[in-house]
Amino acid sequence: MCRVFLGNFDFEHQLASEVYAASGGATPALNLQLACCWLGMAEAGDQIYLPGSVSPDFMTHLTASGLPEVEFFSEWPRCEHAALREFVPWGWSEAVVKLAHAQGVTANTPDLAAVKTVNSRSFSFQCETKWGVSLPGSRQVKSIEELVAGVAELPLQNDRESAWVLKADFSMSARERMLGRGSSVANQIRDWAKKRFASRQPLFLEPWVRRIAEAGLQFEIPQQGEPELLGLALLLCDDRGQYRGSRICVDEQTRESWQPAMEVGHRVALRVQQTGYSGPLGIDAMQYRDERGELQWRPIQDVNARITMGRLALGFQRFLGSGQVASWLHFPWKESYGQPFSNWLRCVADAQESRTRLIATSPDQINGQTLRLVNTLLISETTEELYRAEETMMRAVSELAETAC
Repeated sequence: MCRVFLGNFDFEHQLASEVYAASGGATPALNLQLACCWLGMAEAGDQIYLPGSVSPDFMTHLTASGLPEVEFFSEWPRCEHAALREFVPWGWSEAVVKLAHAQGVTANTPDLAAVKTVNSRSFSFQCETKWGVSLPGSRQVKSIEELVAGVAELPLQNDRESAWVLKADFSMSARERMLGRGSSVANQIRDWAKKRFASRQPLFLEPWVRRIAEAGLQFEIPQQGEPELLGLALLLCDDRGQYRGSRICVDEQTRESWQPAMEVGHRVALRVQQTGYSGPLGIDAMQYRDERGELQWRPIQDVNARITMGRLALGFQRFLGSGQVASWLHFPWKESYGQPFSNWLRCVADAQESRTRLIATSPDQINGQTLRLVNTLLISETTEELYRAEETMMRAVSELAETAC
């Protein structure tokens, strides 16, 4: 059965019942910008919902690059055809279930109460606390008084201006969180927190630690039987902790080094299954250095009962030859750069010294508008070549941004 993919990348906002989807707001734009990310999972004949148009040149490029020939559509098919399609959203919410029923697509819907439970930061915090693997000083806060007290009691790291982060119960990437510094709470953060406390949302306070490496553990949770670990994708993030890509092929030594996180991840997967949830599960884990410079683990940084970028990234493995390795990079793009993303990417590819293939997995434009978020697949023959290609790509992006300023 062919599949229909829906990119409701505002999933956590849907769960929090907040109004982010007003016409012209950030959420519709986000869902539009990221729709092509489904290429990591889509097979030939699958459909990707995209309420806009892309150039035929992009479709030709995908075929020439060996990626699947998929169909982008903006009008839902008639019911008799829709029933022959399996519906696959980024995440399951009440709004998405209603859409699936209205359109008549085949949907294997998980328990929505379990979905909301597992995706809340409350769930991961409870796991961390119960198993003693939380960051020192991290806590749940439910009032301004608790927040102020928690910040004052955070363990000092290098100086009295140590950084910390405050996260909402439903948050993702670098959104729905606030960064603070020192032992006091700025008015901007207080105002942000008050709004969430007013709607009875707990917040989660954590020290900002020196991140060394992050990885996304990808599981599939069946209704019956043992949870399956599908793979490991190393997360590539910027200094703000925002996702910038995944390294989707890791060697045996790297997998062995992440074994402690995978063992905890399996415990999390079993507990997730006990809530009644079935479907895709992503668990982000982190290695960091403490104030003494010693390497520490945070094996349950985030728990996502939905598709994740790491899960999509792993899907690109099917296009690799024997011994090849790959990364899937994401970065911002601006019209002020003065050239289409695809043209720039070809120039970078021609200038590199390695044999790495650079394949654009997002178009230059949707509906005639330049994308603000673009992504590309890097395929190398060796790990060393891949590292060099990643560095070349990110350096070229930085130089372009500086030149355009």
